[in-house]
Amino acid sequence: MNSARYSDSDMDNNHETEPLDKINNDQSKARHEEESEKHRKTIGRFRIALFAAGIVILLLLIIVIVVGVTKKYEKIEPCSSGQRVDLSEPLVPSIFHDLTSKEVKGMMDFLFKQKDLNLTRPEKMSVKSSYIFSAELHLPNKRDAISYLDRGSGQRPPREARVIIFRGDLLIPKIMEIIVTPLPNPTHYTIWIDDIPFQYRPVTGPDYGGALVSITTKTNEKARQLLLESFGGTLVDCGDTCLTYKYISPMSAAVSGRKERLYWYWMSQFVEFYILHPIDFAVLVNMDDPNYAIEKVWYNEHTFDSLDSLVKQYNENKLQKKPILFPVMSENLFSTLYRRGTEVPKTNQRAPISIEPDGKRYSVQGQHVTYMNWDFDFRMSSTRGPQLYDIRFMDERIVYELALQEVSVFYSGYKPTQMFSNYFDSTALIGPQDKGLVPGVDCPSHATFTDALHVMESSTKPIIYKNAFCIFEINTGMPLRRHHSFSPFHGTMYEGLPNSVLILRSILSVVNYSYLLDVIFYQTGAIEVKVVSTGYILATPFTSNAPNFGVHVSDNINGNLHHHMFSYKVDLDIEGTHNRYRTLDISTTASANRFNPDPNAKIIQGQFVISEKKTEKEAAYKFNFDTPKYHLFYSNLKSNKFGVPKSYRLLNRGMSKQLLPPGKGNEPAMAWMRYQMAVTKHSDRERTSSTIYSGLDALDPVVNFQKFLDNNDTIVDEDLVAWVSMGVQHIPHTEDLPVTHTPGMDLSFFLLPYNYFPEDPAMGSRDSMRIEPNVYNNPKSGVRVTGFNNEDLQCKPPSNSYKEMVEADPGILFETAEGQSTSI
Repeated sequence: MNSARYSDSDMDNNHETEPLDKINNDQSKARHEEESEKHRKTIGRFRIALFAAGIVILLLLIIVIVVGVTKKYEKIEPCSSGQRVDLSEPLVPSIFHDLTSKEVKGMMDFLFKQKDLNLTRPEKMSVKSSYIFSAELHLPNKRDAISYLDRGSGQRPPREARVIIFRGDLLIPKIMEIIVTPLPNPTHYTIWIDDIPFQYRPVTGPDYGGALVSITTKTNEKARQLLLESFGGTLVDCGDTCLTYKYISPMSAAVSGRKERLYWYWMSQFVEFYILHPIDFAVLVNMDDPNYAIEKVWYNEHTFDSLDSLVKQYNENKLQKKPILFPVMSENLFSTLYRRGTEVPKTNQRAPISIEPDGKRYSVQGQHVTYMNWDFDFRMSSTRGPQLYDIRFMDERIVYELALQEVSVFYSGYKPTQMFSNYFDSTALIGPQDKGLVPGVDCPSHATFTDALHVMESSTKPIIYKNAFCIFEINTGMPLRRHHSFSPFHGTMYEGLPNSVLILRSILSVVNYSYLLDVIFYQTGAIEVKVVSTGYILATPFTSNAPNFGVHVSDNINGNLHHHMFSYKVDLDIEGTHNRYRTLDISTTASANRFNPDPNAKIIQGQFVISEKKTEKEAAYKFNFDTPKYHLFYSNLKSNKFGVPKSYRLLNRGMSKQLLPPGKGNEPAMAWMRYQMAVTKHSDRERTSSTIYSGLDALDPVVNFQKFLDNNDTIVDEDLVAWVSMGVQHIPHTEDLPVTHTPGMDLSFFLLPYNYFPEDPAMGSRDSMRIEPNVYNNPKSGVRVTGFNNEDLQCKPPSNSYKEMVEADPGILFETAEGQSTSI
């Protein structure tokens, strides 16, 4: 009972206290939830703060790394400059060095004191005055030079200058060449040549400028309306539609039949590049006439005797009129070199570059270069271009003189402008056409760039052209040698040598064409002479009358057939100056096949026969596919241990046949092109194969190369000179627009050691790599690598600052208002 009561009582009490407990529980739960929410918010804020702190720490870490790396990079020293390069003008120049500024001043002071020369200064010169056309170094006689170089005790030959003077002041004008000596303080001069006809002189400043003013004035006065209606422009007061006379084609006496200086002046639209915008208008100018008479006019495929005759027939509507629209100048104009078309690569990735991780491995002192086993001198001839002298390998002279002689290009065409376009670039002076080489494009940015000094008619002071040569070492990307033996059957090994070469480069820009001229020195003792053509083609207005002369390459122009030709002098000294020239003539021979049961069976195979050349005419070489041969120069006094003469081989890979018949037209002026190589006995009177007069002297060349051979001197045990010719025929095509590309336009000849060394002299090169098993012929034993060069740079290579340089001084690259170049 009691228990029941107790239970009932408790039940009653529970009923009475239930609302209060519920309230207390709800309050407790609310407080708990509030505290939980506060806790969650606290944790959230902590997490946000922690995340933010992490971000800050990460950013600080990145900054520290970047700063650290930057500071570390800044601490990296610049790469070593390597061997010494000193391009300053020497106080005592070598016998091969170009004239110095001091020597030019001394020469000029002396010449203007010679009353018998009656010299006029450049600012007052005219066709009828006596003035200096050019001057440059005159080499000493070879025997004197060799005696001084080799013996050291011989008297140093005097420094001399060869000066070309146009004597228009004389009753019978003439050209004379004199030797001024000794420099830098000359005391006298001697006559080198004194009987060169005045009509042989190249077009000079007074000539060209006088004719240009005269014919422009005459044409504008008489044919202005004709030009405007026919070609959409005029010669003067023309705004954006100007026409211009600029390009000229010589007519020598050999093709004109007259002993006068006649030139066709072409007319073009004056846009970039004007040679690709010719119009069908030209005038034949008599440069010997004081008034520059116009003797013929070419207009729209017809010839007229005068401007008056042309204009009269035009006004009487007797001529077919074929207007040509003047092009609208834009970056897409086909003759411009603005970037256009599909851009590659798709992203702005820079092209690979070449660097010198340990600095230059060659040295330059003035115009003398030393590279590994090589030594040579170089200079820039005003008349003939790049010249090299005293080329030695392992201190033994291989070549005394390696020199460009001439660059010629003969065109073909229906119109007189190209019909008579037979050019000899020496008439425009080859040397001054080489200037303004651009680092990173024309040459690697790490190259050494040297200037060239010239003395020309426009100034009594030497004119300096910047960046005329570049000298650089480069890995060609082609092994100089390599061999890999994969299988133990052959003996496992690998050995290779990357082909790093030294290149002396110059680039001639002769109006529309550019010629890259390289001399390449290999570690094997080989030399390569390389020529590559590029630039604008010489176009003529399109005509359908003569499809065999040119190709229709753009709306209004033909690209005409032409032949590029190059002459080089190679004065070899193989173990001295007493040399011989032989060929190894390759043929086939048939002999009994003793290993065939047929008694009549024959085995036919190749053989070679030694052919010693004894005279200059025997040594005049014309290539024949049926008679392949090696060309060897050697001394009969020096043989290797096997009794084989130590020789150098001349290999011409740029051969081209001149198709013009001998003695016809201008061909006699380039008789050197009759042969792919000719060998003559050295003569100090046979210094060059061509001259600056070749463009006009074909009837009686000042230098007649054929006469070098007609002497027919013996060439056995004599000082020998090889005259090498190269060439390439070019039929233009649309891909030559706007500029001819270089692939397929390269020509080369090589000088290669042939039994001269006991083995490959490049075996001592530190550049080589060898990989072989640790245990002979057992690759499983592991391999060892010797000669591997780590390409991880530990220094900063110099940067290419040319952009800033040319922006600060455009005169490095372009003619400026202050003058075309630096005068000192």
